[in-house]
Amino acid sequence: MTLFLRLTLLFLMAALFSCSSLPKPITRPALRAQDWTSYDGKVMPYQIWKPAPGTTSRGVVIAVHGLSGATSDFWFIGDTLPKKGYTVYAYDLRGQGHDPVVSDRGDIESAKQWLRDLETFHLLVKRQHPRTPVFWYGESLGSLICLHTAANRLPDRRDPDGIILASPVAGLKMAVSGFRRLLLETAATLSPRSRYSLGDLAGVDEKKIQVTSTTTHGSQMAVTEHHLNAFSLRLLTEIGRLLDANPSAAKRLRMPVLFLASPNDILSSPDQVQTLFSQVRSPTKRLLWYTRSYHLLLHDVQRAEVSMDLLKWLELQQGR
Repeated sequence: MTLFLRLTLLFLMAALFSCSSLPKPITRPALRAQDWTSYDGKVMPYQIWKPAPGTTSRGVVIAVHGLSGATSDFWFIGDTLPKKGYTVYAYDLRGQGHDPVVSDRGDIESAKQWLRDLETFHLLVKRQHPRTPVFWYGESLGSLICLHTAANRLPDRRDPDGIILASPVAGLKMAVSGFRRLLLETAATLSPRSRYSLGDLAGVDEKKIQVTSTTTHGSQMAVTEHHLNAFSLRLLTEIGRLLDANPSAAKRLRMPVLFLASPNDILSSPDQVQTLFSQVRSPTKRLLWYTRSYHLLLHDVQRAEVSMDLLKWLELQQGR
């Protein structure tokens, strides 16, 4: 055998060996005591609030937080709903402040990862509560994730049993020109992981943005350890694409839908919220306004009212 043939054979054997000896690990989705594994092996933390021991759960609420949020954002409904027999789950979004991979914080490859995460988490929770109604509660960015995941699931089954869109991102008050949008999308293609603050992109001082009736974004974030200062261009572009697809997703909804909104919301105007609500084709839908509150409904002066309205709506769905 010539030296050339020997080298060729060794090269092929090495290539085959390297392919066969390094298989991709197969990780099944799983729900553990404090964390869970998603469809692609990503491990993220979650939190659960349960009814009193010995109490049969009447329903389950899966809560999905917003941009730069965390599971702790839902402490109020975590305290109130279990007292009425509801189990509350909340999981941390990948790419946000509690992502175990620090370099991934503020970034996402595709919004589809968020949607598949919710669907996977939902199925894991359903295994724990096979005969119990499951509802989704999405706040801000979480409302987008719930809306689009629910719309995409319709061909499979009428599941979840209902969705709650709190502070829904129905549009942006501050319009982005087509030219500026093109520049952002081009920059996201060329340098997808480049990070910018929302204030830099919008040309506003984030610290002065009113998020509750008594606090600004700056004062809230000063005491929030999971706060992120900047986000990748591709993450922001992916959120923009979800916004663009809102009307199509809303028209595909058929399960009960509850909107919880404030006319003082910094992100979406009342007209934008009303337009998105009108596009929902579910035969069972309701829109509630909280005029003394701002974007963070569960942290504002009307949070008890929000929680009570949510509970009444959940019980109404149970009786249908």
